[in-house]
Amino acid sequence: MNNILHENEMNFKSLEKKIFKFACKYACDMTKEFLQELDRHLMRTRYKSKLRHKGHRKTCIKTLMGEVEYSRAVYEVLDDNPERKFVYLLDEYMGFDNIGFISSNLVEKIAEGICDTSYASTAKNITDLTGQSISRQGVWNVVQKLGTKIEEQENGYIELNKKTKLYGERGTKVLFEEADGVFVNMQKRYFKGKEKKREIKLAIFHEGWQQTGKDRYELAEKTVVCGMETSKEFTKRKEAMIAKKYNTDEIEMRVFNSDGGSWIKTLYAYNDSVEAQLDQFHLKKAIKECRMGKGFETAVFSLLNDSKKEETLEYIEAVLNSVDDDKQIEKISKLYSYLKNNKQGLIPYQKRGLKLPDLNDGLMYRGMGSCEHNVYLTVSKRMKHRSAAWSPEGSLKLCKIICLKVSKTLKTTLETISTFEMPERMTEEIKSVLSAGKIPQTVGKGYEGRLCAMPYANAALTQSRKSLINWLKGR
Repeated sequence: MNNILHENEMNFKSLEKKIFKFACKYACDMTKEFLQELDRHLMRTRYKSKLRHKGHRKTCIKTLMGEVEYSRAVYEVLDDNPERKFVYLLDEYMGFDNIGFISSNLVEKIAEGICDTSYASTAKNITDLTGQSISRQGVWNVVQKLGTKIEEQENGYIELNKKTKLYGERGTKVLFEEADGVFVNMQKRYFKGKEKKREIKLAIFHEGWQQTGKDRYELAEKTVVCGMETSKEFTKRKEAMIAKKYNTDEIEMRVFNSDGGSWIKTLYAYNDSVEAQLDQFHLKKAIKECRMGKGFETAVFSLLNDSKKEETLEYIEAVLNSVDDDKQIEKISKLYSYLKNNKQGLIPYQKRGLKLPDLNDGLMYRGMGSCEHNVYLTVSKRMKHRSAAWSPEGSLKLCKIICLKVSKTLKTTLETISTFEMPERMTEEIKSVLSAGKIPQTVGKGYEGRLCAMPYANAALTQSRKSLINWLKGR
């Protein structure tokens, strides 16, 4: 530590960087010791009749502190298979086969960063703010592997839901749902004829609205799901995510809000308990785009406010028969078809005289129409308007990570992917090392200390132990 302060001129910025670098190196040494001790524990407790020790191999894991190089044992699997198979118990135990030789903390930082900035910017931020140097390609590799794992989890939920073996723990009597699609630019090699864009389908569901401030509300337990498959397959994905979170037997009513797109109707056409409504923003937009004047707009809005669906269609049809201009006929015909195809959803659910079930504590009913905002948060903000072009798989995997962040489940999902159970003996040792309660507390003249032998004095010296001894000696 003393050699850090040898420079004559040093400002706090450089001092901070030097101390941080030194602390990261020491942390890497401690991590190396832990991993190799855990490997030795696995070696002692393995099934020796099934796993034959075949020596050690070096590897490296990327962490927040920097790269940690260590050796772990390799074993030959003894079975009836004529082909020889080798495994690394430590790699499997720590879950390094899930995302690669990257710590879960570093994966979390990368995942959080990539939701807001580009691959290059995320790599730069990670390199500048941690002890780990990573490239743009390295960030891309992590995102692809993580997106693949998330998709595999979702596919597993779909299979369980097909077998009716998926039961969520949360309960709600009402589930609010919305859906929309957004097109993103594709790279040239993925063009299909003249189609330069692909649609990402989005569905959100929540339990209601909770007030967070004066005139401020947010969706309770919001979950966002995305996909690029057909509407039929996307319906299975959405329903699986609902069944994974909720006890669907307790849901008495579903309210579905959308812009009336044909593929969106597939998401609820099978369910008789769904009250579908046309999104009020898209409804008003379609009426105003006719440009038939304030009188026409006022008349249509007035009829809809009075819940007169049939009269609304009759009035628009009458106006259509009274105009001669071809452009106006085309616009009014388009509006008439749009409203007629979505006639059942013209009136908002709150004006239908329905007996609405009680919501969970602290929640309230409000008008729907938040899908556009969530489309912006999930796709548009990050993947559009930046002259960016994507591959189908690359865009979908990134979108799945962003969906988890918008749903506030990114950290918990990463934990399920990379969780491992530490042996009790090693847990106690780590608690002993890190516990602040182990530091002597004295009052008055201070703690004079006790004479004791230098750590590892009579033990085999590894490189990390030598570094620790040199640090204790002030070298």
